Amino acid sequence: MSSFQQSIASVRQCVYCGKSVPSNHPHCPHCREVVPKVRLAPAPTAVKGGQIRRGFLYMLLGLVIHFVALRSDSLNLPFSVNPTVTYLATMLFLGGLGLALYGFVSKVTA
Repeated sequence: MSSFQQSIASVRQCVYCGKSVPSNHPHCPHCREVVPKVRLAPAPTAVKGGQIRRGFLYMLLGLVIHFVALRSDSLNLPFSVNPTVTYLATMLFLGGLGLALYGFVSKVTA
């Protein structure tokens, strides 16, 4: 690591005034506030069955949108629904079905 990179790594930014503070100082020399140390947590692990759940949610969303689009005349909505919405809702449902099936197959084969 070059000396320039080391000098950048040893300086952090004050969260209150925005000026640079040496990383070994607990207080900002400009505004005299305590600069908190940032600790990064480990990345969360992927939830098993997340794709199956997401696929079912997409399927449910597609069904609700399709129902509202088909019944828009009888629901007396204050706006008109474009007929292409029903096709897009069907595509959303089928995409969710594919995602749920993929999650199921990957869970079974793993």
